Amino acid sequence: MIAWRAVTSVLVWTAGLAQAATPVVPNADRVAVLITDWAEPEGFDAHYRRTVVSRSFGARALRPDEPCTENFVGQFPFRSQIGLVPFAVAFETKGLEGVYDSMGLYRRSADGATYTSIVDPSVTIAAQDLPPTPGLVRPARDIEKKPLSRSFWALDPRDDTNYLDGVYQIGRSPVGRQANPLAFPNGIRDADEYSYAAAITDFGILHEDQTPRLSPATQQVEQATIVTLQALFGDRIEVRHGAYAAFPPHTRVEDDVALELAKEGFRRMVLARETTDNNNYANNFMTKGYIERALCQGGYGGQIEYQQARQVGRTPEYNLALLHIAKQNLDNIPQGAEVAVLYTTYGLPFPGSEAPGPFAAPHPWAAEVYHENAYNNYIAFKRYLEAYFGDRHQFAWNPRGRAGDLRTDNYYSYGIFTPADSNTADPALRFRTLRENIDIAKQDGRKEVLVVLSHWYYNGRDPLLAIRVLQDIPLQTRDEVRDGQLWKLWCERRDASTPVPCDADDPDVVRLQYTETFDRWAREFGIGYAHRIRGAVERFGVLPTTVDLEIAATGPIDRVRGGTVRVARGALRGTQLTVPPDAYPEQPERFTIKDHRVFNDPADNMVSAWDDFDAYIGTQRVPVRKADDQGRRVSAAVLLGPYRTLFNRPATVTIPVQTARKPEPARLRAFIYNEVSEDWEPVLPPAGSPGLRYDAAKRSVSFETQVLGVFLILEAKPGWTPRWAVKNLPVAALRCARLRTVSDVV
Repeated sequence: MIAWRAVTSVLVWTAGLAQAATPVVPNADRVAVLITDWAEPEGFDAHYRRTVVSRSFGARALRPDEPCTENFVGQFPFRSQIGLVPFAVAFETKGLEGVYDSMGLYRRSADGATYTSIVDPSVTIAAQDLPPTPGLVRPARDIEKKPLSRSFWALDPRDDTNYLDGVYQIGRSPVGRQANPLAFPNGIRDADEYSYAAAITDFGILHEDQTPRLSPATQQVEQATIVTLQALFGDRIEVRHGAYAAFPPHTRVEDDVALELAKEGFRRMVLARETTDNNNYANNFMTKGYIERALCQGGYGGQIEYQQARQVGRTPEYNLALLHIAKQNLDNIPQGAEVAVLYTTYGLPFPGSEAPGPFAAPHPWAAEVYHENAYNNYIAFKRYLEAYFGDRHQFAWNPRGRAGDLRTDNYYSYGIFTPADSNTADPALRFRTLRENIDIAKQDGRKEVLVVLSHWYYNGRDPLLAIRVLQDIPLQTRDEVRDGQLWKLWCERRDASTPVPCDADDPDVVRLQYTETFDRWAREFGIGYAHRIRGAVERFGVLPTTVDLEIAATGPIDRVRGGTVRVARGALRGTQLTVPPDAYPEQPERFTIKDHRVFNDPADNMVSAWDDFDAYIGTQRVPVRKADDQGRRVSAAVLLGPYRTLFNRPATVTIPVQTARKPEPARLRAFIYNEVSEDWEPVLPPAGSPGLRYDAAKRSVSFETQVLGVFLILEAKPGWTPRWAVKNLPVAALRCARLRTVSDVV
């Protein structure tokens, strides 16, 4: 048996780790784990860029009864797989051909005689064959409105380098829904051409070396995830990676990998996503939707049982990694200073639009779980940062005159969307963008503003460029990029977004910092990701074989009705997990554009459990003695699972006190084991929790949690100044901070 330490810290990084004495079992009895993400390459890869738009749009239904289109959205004949953009933009539509293709982007030859398509070199136009129509041909850099709002389009804002120099647009797009008399179609979808040209610009800005390669962070996350899972489950699982758009030979599309697994006999499949925030678009459309359609078309429809690991946020491992990212920038702020924290995630439109027919984009944004899940992740990190660094800085989470956890009372921000993407009936409930909150914080008189990026696991195109374009965030200089500095420090005046010198003596100058993502902590991110996936594997009834586990009680949890599991006898007698019912069983799933409510209160979540599952209570061998310098152990270390199961409406855990001496209730603390730090950290209360309670009659402690794992109750030492151990992490200096107690945070 592999020792517990090799499992929890993943110290063994050898190819033969999973080749233990356990015999290979038939694939029908094994679990396939399919890790999916965009895996966008660095540099410029022509194949990826030619296919990524089609993968973003998906397929169209060619007839009302077409098999394997049951999960498509929209009304025939305008039904499609993804439904993110108007149908006529994605698919050639009779009578609206100009919306699909009305122009082309070409590179002009040195002698000006020939124009060659930048997307398909076989498409050429001789200059002499072009009609002499004024305005038909113009340089790409001179297009009045950027075709893609997330791209800088042609020009580098740092020095006006024209990455589309020599590229010309021939023809014009429609004017609204009206055809343009300058239309000049070339047989290539306009969306593909615009995306291709925007990528030339964006990757020219990001990378001096345009040789296509996978992000090192992608490779490290994948490696750490696979090694951790193999260390836990050995040959009982098979782990593979499938991307949304392929980058041969490095990645294949997820649906091809899933079909390959089905052909090999796998009938149980975990679909995993690396994103921080659970959302239906990513999980049900981009991942499961593609995979189910491919398996249906391949003859395996209805033969595969699925579990999903839908996000990595909110876990102790994720919050600790994000804490490191924040610390890198907090170190630039004097201790004791006030700092406004603008936690920023991707964002989604809400509630969507209702354009009919060929101009419909029918993805059900109003029914998205994203808005609630992403905000619960924020609250979890808000507690975490406050607990760790609350004595070091004065954190301002709320605009002036506001306090508490309500979403509209916090500087919580969406990074990839604009105000127009949120058109709720009540403007007071609209989801605010990062730039809006920056401006609010400046008007509030905040002198230090820290933008903490969540959602993205590596420093790719979205955090490095798209947010900068949409939210008026300056780019790194070329020297900063060469030095590997991907976070940004700059200053603005209170009444403008234009960067200015950081003059500390000017009362109207505000200093801002914008963090990087998880590249420097990719291994730690991967370990946390693997333990989220572990819980999905366990929902199949497959437990780790390489750790010491003993199960004392199991019981069903219903996603709608909740449930309770209690240990009736033995050493853990009285230990209990209670999952509350879904208080709003049809919300947000039944929401429509016209009938919905906007999530605002994390103490009143619409969702409780995310899945139906069999919960268990037991023990797992972990280093309990590491907790001794934080207090006296008064309970056993109790394992509750499936491991790292997440809830929105918190579950209640009850653990009996097992010491002869009566504890002091005021000094009792609940702790959870962190697989990355290999140590114990306090359970911080979710929104609406009354905090830890001691029942003297039953001699038990109860508390709320949104994540399952291994829990321990400690009686804090007199004069206790607890800490989180952070060995094996790149930023060991976190030891210097004092960790505040749970009662301090409530």
